[in-house]
Amino acid sequence: MARALDITVVVAPPLRNAFEGRSVLSLGLPAEADLGDVVETLLRLYPRTRSFMAGDRGTPGGRYMHLVLDGGAEAQEGVQGRGGLAAGHKIFVFALSRPTPSNQPDLEG
Repeated sequence: MARALDITVVVAPPLRNAFEGRSVLSLGLPAEADLGDVVETLLRLYPRTRSFMAGDRGTPGGRYMHLVLDGGAEAQEGVQGRGGLAAGHKIFVFALSRPTPSNQPDLEG
């Protein structure tokens, strides 16, 4: 049986209400877990985080959740090479603001 990973999630102050007031979380995930599994777990455990998912229908100027994995080159190798995470990695969750329609760049097809 594959050993589970303990991943630490650090939550920025603007998002803590969605995480039941917590600033730090510890997640136990399967050894083959990737960043997508972290997101799915957070959405399942903390359903209020769904309102911070970026999407086409988001409120202009509203906030959305952004995740960053620590670890520099080691983390990138884990994510890009085999698709997994390493034990002891920290994931930082913070909020970014959606641009208002007047601040969005012109997109060309």
